[in-house]
Amino acid sequence: MAKFASGSCATKFIFSTMDYQCRWLSILFLFFLSVGVCAATDELQAEAYRTYQSVEIDGELTEPDWQKATPIRQFIQFEPDAGTPLTEATEVRILYDDKHIYFGFVCSEPDRSKIVANKMRRDAEMWDQDNVFVLLDTYNDRRSGFFFRVNPLGAREDVALMDSGDSRNENWNAVWDSKAKINGDNWTTEIAIPFSQLRFKDEAALAWGLNLGRTIQKNQEEGTWAPVPAAYTFLARYRTTNLGTLTGLSGISQRRNIEFLPYLLPGVARTEEEGTVGVLDFGADMKVSVTSNLTADLTVNTDFAQVEADQEQANLTRFSLFFPEKRQFFLEGAGLFDFGIPRTSFNAPPPLLLFYSRRIGIEDGHATPILGGGKVTGKVGGFGIGLLNVLTDKYAADATEDLDAVDVDRTNYSVLRVKRDLFRGSSVGVIAVNKQGPDAHNRATGVDFIYRPTDRMNFRGLWARTFEPNEIRNGQAASGNNISPTGNTNALYFGGNWQSEVARVNASYTDIGDDFNPEIGYVYRTGSRWLRSEVRATPYLHRYGFRRMWIGPEIDIILNSDNELETRTFIWSTWLELETNGWGGVRIYRNFENLTEDFEIREGIIIPQGEYNYNNYSLMFNAEGNIFNGRLGFNVGDFYNGIRRGFDVRLDLRFAGRFSVEPRYEFNRITLPQQDAPDEQVSFDTNIFGGRIVYSFSTDLFTKFYVQWNSDRNLVTTNFLVNYIYRPGSDFYLVFNQTYGTDSLTSGLMDTTVVGKVTYWWNP
Repeated sequence: MAKFASGSCATKFIFSTMDYQCRWLSILFLFFLSVGVCAATDELQAEAYRTYQSVEIDGELTEPDWQKATPIRQFIQFEPDAGTPLTEATEVRILYDDKHIYFGFVCSEPDRSKIVANKMRRDAEMWDQDNVFVLLDTYNDRRSGFFFRVNPLGAREDVALMDSGDSRNENWNAVWDSKAKINGDNWTTEIAIPFSQLRFKDEAALAWGLNLGRTIQKNQEEGTWAPVPAAYTFLARYRTTNLGTLTGLSGISQRRNIEFLPYLLPGVARTEEEGTVGVLDFGADMKVSVTSNLTADLTVNTDFAQVEADQEQANLTRFSLFFPEKRQFFLEGAGLFDFGIPRTSFNAPPPLLLFYSRRIGIEDGHATPILGGGKVTGKVGGFGIGLLNVLTDKYAADATEDLDAVDVDRTNYSVLRVKRDLFRGSSVGVIAVNKQGPDAHNRATGVDFIYRPTDRMNFRGLWARTFEPNEIRNGQAASGNNISPTGNTNALYFGGNWQSEVARVNASYTDIGDDFNPEIGYVYRTGSRWLRSEVRATPYLHRYGFRRMWIGPEIDIILNSDNELETRTFIWSTWLELETNGWGGVRIYRNFENLTEDFEIREGIIIPQGEYNYNNYSLMFNAEGNIFNGRLGFNVGDFYNGIRRGFDVRLDLRFAGRFSVEPRYEFNRITLPQQDAPDEQVSFDTNIFGGRIVYSFSTDLFTKFYVQWNSDRNLVTTNFLVNYIYRPGSDFYLVFNQTYGTDSLTSGLMDTTVVGKVTYWWNP
C-alpha cells in the first residue's frame, strides 16, 4: 500500500486541519463581500422598437412594424471557422409592447432540401438541427440568463443559465410562444416572450445582455451576433460573459405578476395487493413577484404524474447511482441552489452536492407525499438569494421486488442560499441546509467561490460541514439534539481550469471526511482525498476528412482518510471529429483498486479484498444525419480479477419531423473466478433496454411510448403519454403505466395506472 510519511512537510501542508480551512475561507468570504463589482462596457448594441399594433405569432413577419425595427445582420462563426461570417445570410429584428418582447428571424437557405429539421416536440434537444436562439441576460450581470431556441418546424427549447453558462437547467420551462415557416429560399420564425416570465430591475429604461445565434447543420456551422470564445466549442452558445447589450426597452409596467396553476387528476390504479382503486387528486402551484427581481413559488399537494421515469442504469461500482431531477417545482431557479463539486465528465455523477432535491419526496425509491412548499429566488443588488422550504407527509410502504420497505415520519426540508457577485463573472456564496424530523435532524453548511481572472481561466473552491445528533452518528436512536464534536464531517474542494482553441488543462483536489453526511445531498465517495488532473490538446485539423482532434491524458488518485492509496486511474483519450457529421474515439484505462473489504458485486458473487491492477479499453463511433443518428460503443478488458466484455447501441430514427423511434441497448458480461474455487469461473450479465416512440401531431400535441427493461431488477416498465398544450402554459396529460415482473417469482403484470391530468395557467 502507498502511504505518506505522517510527519512529512507535504502531508502537514496538504492535509491541514479543517478548523484552519474554515477560518481561511471565512476570511476570504468577508473580503469578497467588501469589494465592489466591476462592470465592463459592451460596445455591441441592438435596439428594440416599440410596437402598438397586434403581433400575430404565425412565423411570417408581415406586420409593418417589423420593417421599422433596426435589422441585425452581423453573425460570426465560432464553429468551425471561428471569426469568419456565417455562410448564409441571417437577419433579426426586435419588437416589444407592454407585455411581450418579440424576435423575428429570417434565415437564408437557397436549397430548402438541405434544411435539417426533424423534431417538433417541446424541449426536444436541437443541437443536431438547424435552429436559431435568443439569450437574454435580464439582470445584465453577465452571470445568468434565459436561453430560447427554435428550429424550422417550430419546436421550442428553453434553458435557464447560471454561473456564466457553466450551470444549465435544461428542464426549466417558461410560458412563451413561437412559430416557424419554411419558404422558397429561407425559413423564418417569430418568438414572443412575455415579460412576466423574465426577472429584471424595475427601471424606466432597461439595458439587458443579449446574444443571438444560428446553427446551419448542413455545414455543422454555428455563429452568434456577439462573438463567443471558440475554446468552449458547442457550449460557447451559452456563455453569458460574452454578450452585447439590448437597449430601447422603456415604459414597461412592472406590475406585480401572479401566476396560478391548479391541476385536477382523476384515474384508476391496480396492484396485486390492493386490487383496483380509484384515484382523484388536486393541488396547485402559484408564482408571485415579491419584487421585480424576487419571485416566490408556492406548491400545495404537489403531483408529478407526467414526469418520465428515470433512465435505467447498470451499476458495476461500489457506489450509489445518480439520477437527475425532473420535477418542475424543484427545477425553477435550481441553478441558484447549486453547491457542489463539478462533474469530471458529462456522464459521471458529481462527487458532491450539498443540496440534491431528489432527497425530497423520494424515499428509497418510493414517492412520498409533498404536502406543500415554497421558495423565493432572485436578486437583491449584487446578491443572488434562494430560500426553499418543503413539508412531506408520513408514508409507509411494504417491500416489493425492486424496492425496500419504507416508513418515514413527517419531515421538513429547508435551504438558504446567498451568492455575492464579484468582478466580471466571479462570485462567493454561503448555503445552509436543514432536514428536521420529529426526533432527529441533519444539517449542513458551506462556503464556495468562483474566480474568473480571464474568460479562459477559472478557479472554484468550497468548504462544507454536516451536523447531526450524537446518537445518529453512533448508529443509535436519536434522543437529543447535541451536535457531535467528534469525527471528520468536513468536505473541501479546490480546482482550476484553463482552455483555449487548441488546448485545455484542469486540476483539482477534493477531501471528503468519513463522517460527512448531508442527508439532503449527494456524496459519491466519503472518506476520500481525490487528486485529479487532465490535459487535452484540441487542435483543428481540416484535413483528410477530419475537423478536430481531442487527445491527452487524465489521472485520478484517490486516497482514504489514512492517506492510503485506494484507487488510481490513468486514462488516455483520443477523439476525432469528422468534417461531415460524426465522430469517433478510443479510451485506454489503466486501473488500480485496493479493496479493504470484500465487494459483493451481485448476490452471491464476491470480489475478495486485496489489490488489483487491470486494463480496459473503450471504443465509440457516432454518426449523425437528417433521418438516422446512431452511436455504437464497445468495452473490453480486465475487471478486477476477471474479464469484462460489453457494448452499447443507441439509435434515433426520425421521419418527416413527426415520427421518431429511439431504441437503446446496453450489455455487459462480467466473468470472475469463484471465491471458494479460484480455478472455476462465475459470470453474470447486465442488460438494459430502453425504447421511446414519439409521434408529434403539432408542436403542441404529441404522444410518447416508453419502455425499459433492466435484467438486474427483473422488471419491464412501460409508459404511454399524451401531452396537449391547449393554451400557452396549460396542459392536458393522459398517462398509462404498467410494470411487469420477469423472474420466476414475479412473472407477469404487477401493477397498472391510468390517470388524466389537467392544468390551467392563469395569469391575470
